[in-house]
Amino acid sequence: MPPIKFVAEAKSHLKRHRPSYGIDAPGLVRTFFFIGTGALIIALIAAHAPWPGGVLTLALSALTWLVAVYALGMGSYMLYGSLIGKVRERHRLLGLVPWTGSETVLDVGCGRGLFLTAAASRVPLGRAVGIDLWLAKDQSGNRCEATLANARAEGVADRVEVLTADARQLPFADDTFDVVVSHWVVHNLDTKSDRWRVLDEMARVLKPGGWLLIADIENHAEYVERLQALGFIDVRYIVSRFWDQVRALITFGTFRPGTVIGRSFDFGKSFAMIER
Repeated sequence: MPPIKFVAEAKSHLKRHRPSYGIDAPGLVRTFFFIGTGALIIALIAAHAPWPGGVLTLALSALTWLVAVYALGMGSYMLYGSLIGKVRERHRLLGLVPWTGSETVLDVGCGRGLFLTAAASRVPLGRAVGIDLWLAKDQSGNRCEATLANARAEGVADRVEVLTADARQLPFADDTFDVVVSHWVVHNLDTKSDRWRVLDEMARVLKPGGWLLIADIENHAEYVERLQALGFIDVRYIVSRFWDQVRALITFGTFRPGTVIGRSFDFGKSFAMIER
């Protein structure tokens, strides 16, 4: 086989198997682009129409341009975050956990496997389990087949397992996992009682001394409060203060990504320390 043809086929093979983690909140992204495009068209037409002058005309024109710029900007920002930003960010966030390489990991609301596959790559002697209800409104193309395809593309399929399960009632025994992670999932539950129930379930299946990491876009203080009440130690809320304020400003406080991490209390180790 000629070298050029071989290289071309190899590149084609890699392209077909490149992991894809979907677009978050696809309906909202479409809405932003729809509104932005509509406002832009109206603004361009109005700019060439023989409207009468005056403050009101100028104000309406400025408002139309403002809506167009804001909506298209937000749509583009969300699209970038889904396609590029979150893929880069996952490695930094998972780096907060002190991995040994043999952990059993649970990804609650794994979606198409963004955190699941990255966690699996850190545990060559362990395994990673993901659970989800596979709701397409939260992530485009959200189905278990896509998750498994991404695991194969990332080279970790041999230690990845996915299940259909509700985070409020995890189908695992107590003290099963060394690490539990979740990315932009818990906030989707409408009530505080349901969100706390999910945190309680995460704590239940986590081994003593295990790590829990929750990356989300709101309710961080609520998560910290609950984990502390559950006896977690080293509970931290990690956020970029500058970008947190910027994002809160441009999204009217509805989008504030941050991470809560804590360690389950290990009674055995604590008792041993007291004895010494």
